[in-house]
Order: sequence, then structure tokens, then C-alpha cells
Amino acid sequence: MTRAAGIAVIAIVVLVLALVMGLLMLQGGAQPDQSAIQPFTGSNGAVIAPAARGANDGGWPIPAGDFANSRYTELGEINPGNVGRLRTAFTFSTGIVKGHEAAPIVVGATMYIVTPYPNVVYALDLTKPGAPAKWSYRPRPAAGAQGVACCDVVNRGAAFADGRLFFNTLDNRTIALDAQTGTKLWETRLGEINLGQTITMAPLVAEGKVLVGNSGGEMGVRGWLTALDAGSGRIVWQAYATGPDKDVLIGAGYHPFYPMDRGVDLGVKTWPPEAWKLGGGNAWGWLSYDPARRLVYYGTGNPGPWNPAQRPGDNKFTAGLFARDIDTGQARWFYQTTPHDLYDHDGVNEQILLDLPWHGQRREVMVRPERNGYFYVIDRGTGQVLSAEPYGHVTAYKGVDLKTGRLIPNAALEPREGITVRGICPAAPGMKDWNPAAFSPLTGLVYIPHNGSVRFGSAAYCVCAPARRWPVRPDPLRSPPFSRNRAC
Repeated sequence: MTRAAGIAVIAIVVLVLALVMGLLMLQGGAQPDQSAIQPFTGSNGAVIAPAARGANDGGWPIPAGDFANSRYTELGEINPGNVGRLRTAFTFSTGIVKGHEAAPIVVGATMYIVTPYPNVVYALDLTKPGAPAKWSYRPRPAAGAQGVACCDVVNRGAAFADGRLFFNTLDNRTIALDAQTGTKLWETRLGEINLGQTITMAPLVAEGKVLVGNSGGEMGVRGWLTALDAGSGRIVWQAYATGPDKDVLIGAGYHPFYPMDRGVDLGVKTWPPEAWKLGGGNAWGWLSYDPARRLVYYGTGNPGPWNPAQRPGDNKFTAGLFARDIDTGQARWFYQTTPHDLYDHDGVNEQILLDLPWHGQRREVMVRPERNGYFYVIDRGTGQVLSAEPYGHVTAYKGVDLKTGRLIPNAALEPREGITVRGICPAAPGMKDWNPAAFSPLTGLVYIPHNGSVRFGSAAYCVCAPARRWPVRPDPLRSPPFSRNRAC
């Protein structure tokens, strides 16, 4: 990310903080609306998975808001009648000119912020004018971590649970703080920057475990997801994305839906000899958790190296989606969204856990706007793809075969040495990158901040890609129903 882009992101963070506090000033700290959600007329009936919904207490304890990754709140203070009266209550600047990708979290009357490197944590008192800092914590990560971070020195936030605040540092430490005082309770080192390893993702805390994934696929780093004991920081289990089944935590309970993901030691056999040791598949994106099934869901990043000619094969278990038992880490199923990834189409985007009507039945699913340009509806119990439709302009692929689950590549646009290939879409940033989508049970719609870009040779240029339009009434909050609903 450029310096100018970093400044722009800081400005956005400051604006968001200002608007949040402006709302509090506008309403005088009004309590959240506790009434039941009443979907708008014309909604498709999709709801957030009940067990994974957040508490309706006005807080925001994790970056996604809830285990379902819905990023939906039942707060009702902002409405068409008062939105025009929002005003700035306070601003807060971190003073760091780098990419800010961490959503602030709010617990009670305290807002917590984690900065990019050097990963300073601030606790802001929302009860006082100007929201002064209650405390700050400086973990002082190693300066050398900046040199091995592939894509700016970002951090995607902290998580609150049981009076503790958990966050990661760029130099591969997970730290637990007392949320009231900022006192360090424990610290666990999970990687080594001299091997190209970093951590940028936001942890997820569930069932007494802190779930953390690593970054560094561009540096030849083998991806993993690790569960730490929330009380002590002890490693409970660690599951790799490549290698033999014992390392990937694949055992008798592993039942993928599609034959392409079945077999013994696919994390070795789908690679050239020894290549899996540098194979990537890092879990640097978003995690979801279904308490009813006790399954954690997350995606894996691109295979390494980028040059696909150096790694023939499907390159399991990169660029795909795992469901794992949260207690043991054992894989229940895996689905590879982009076998033998050609374009850096990581599989790390969020999966939003929903229950929705499907051909006359109620299905427990996840919806996922994938980096490869397709919007997936997947049965979260089995990994079966129920639907996969493009949500933007796609030329790199010809579709998804729902019988086999396999993505259909466009051979004419496959990169080849000595040949300039033009018009590849999505480009390396994907149809959508890490920047998350959100779901509203009022409308039954998923709201996706996506890219429009085409790759020419080795560079990516933004273009105005053809856009789908689904018309809605001018003021959906006042004038339901929607004239047409689509979940993408």
C-alpha cells in the first residue's frame, strides 16, 4: 500500500470513529432497540445462524460482530429521520501512516483499537468528552518484521472475551491483556520472522480457545491455524494446510463432499516432491464459528510460489475452505474453491453463516463472496456447493461445476512463459479482497464491497467492470418491499 493510501485509510478510521460518537451525542446514549427483527416485506427469509448470532447488547466485541461473520447490528438509533443530524463528537489519530485494517471493537463504554505495526493497543473511554485514552499497550514488535510483511504492515484487530483482550503482533506473537487495565496476562510466540513468517489476522475466541492463523505465503511460509488456551496461551492444537494428513489433522472424521478433495496425504501428493513444505495456504483472513456444530470455518491462502508452472497439481489444501472441530482441530471437510491457483486468488474471504429457505427446505449454509469472482452458497454441514454465481465481471473462469464442485478455468487466459495474456479478471486482488461483506436479516441481502479490475500481463489496472443492478426502492428503511432481492 502506498503512503497516500495509508493516509486515506487513517482518514477513514478517524471518520468512522467520529460518526460513531456523533451518533451517541445525537441520541444521548440511547439504549439499543430490543424488539425482535421484523424482515421487510419481500425478504427472502434468510436469517443469521441462530447459535452464531451476537448478543443484542449494543456492543461489538469482535471485528465481525458475531461468530456468524454477519457484521449486522440491531441498534436502531440511526434512521432516515436523524441521519442528517450526525455530527463529529471526537476524532482520534494513531499517528501511523500505514494501512489501517482493524475494525474498532466496543465493550461497555470502552472502544479498543489496534494499530498497524508497531501494533499499539488503545482503550478509549466513551463516557468522557473527547474519548480520552484509558490506557495504551505497546508490544514493541521486532523492527525486522516490517521487511517480511508481503502487503503492508497491517493488523485486522483484536477480540474481547471474558474480560480479556486478545490480539496478534506482526512478529508472530499472540498477547492477552486485562481489558480493564491493559496489563499483559500472557504472551505466546507462534512464528519466526527470519523464516518469512508474520501474523496480521484478527484472532477469534470461542470455547476457551484463541484461534490464530499465519501469513507469509509469498515468502514460502507453510500455512497453519493454531488454537491457544485462552487462560494460559498454551498451544492446544495446530493444523497445517499442506503436508501429510497427520499434520493437516485429517483423520477418520474427515468426510469431504467432493471426490476431488478425498484421498490419503493429498497435502503431499498434489505437489511436486517436497514443494508442500513451502506451499503457503496461510489462514490470514476471517474465521467463523457455529456453536451448534462446534465447527470453526476458515479459508486458506494462495499456494506458493506464485508461478504455477513450478507447482503442477491441485496444491492441496490451499485456496479452499476448512471445517474443523474446535476441540481437537480435526478436519470435518474441505472444499477447494480454486485448485492449482493461477492468479493469487486466496480463499481467505469471510464466510457468513445463515439459515435460509432452499428449494422448499430450510438449509444451514454459509455464503461466501470468493476472491475468484463467484458467490458461493455452501451447506455448512457437508461442504456441498448449492450455488456458485459470478458477482462481477469474470473472464479467468467459465463457471463452477456443481456436480464435481470444480472451478472451470479459462485455458485461453492461463499465464504462460513468453506470452502476454490480456484481460484476466479478476486480477490478483480478486473480485473482493479481505475487506468484508455484511448481511442484513431485514432484507435478506449480502452487501459486498468488491473490486473491478483486469490483469494485463503482470500488472493490475482498475477498470469499470460491468455491474449487476438489482433495483430497490429509494428508501428501503421507509418503503419496503424491495422490488427484487438477490443474495449477492
